[in-house]
Amino acid sequence: MAIEISQAQVPSLILLSVLLAGCAIAIYLSLKSGDKYSVKDSERNAISFAGVINEAQGPMTTFLTLAFIVIILWAVIYLVLYL
Repeated sequence: MAIEISQAQVPSLILLSVLLAGCAIAIYLSLKSGDKYSVKDSERNAISFAGVINEAQGPMTTFLTLAFIVIILWAVIYLVLYL
């Protein structure tokens, strides 16, 4: 049984493919983001506030960097297209 794809469905399928690939890349990067900065490193650099809250400072992860780049690019493209 063959599946027929009409000309009108192609842009939707391309968008779906891009979104699925983007989600897969985001999940992979979020899972690999803790490899370079261990829990011991974060505990060593943490500042404790009354023993209740700990604030740790560490490097920016690849996932977060890529997320910022995607958001900035989307904003620029949106402004160019609609302003």
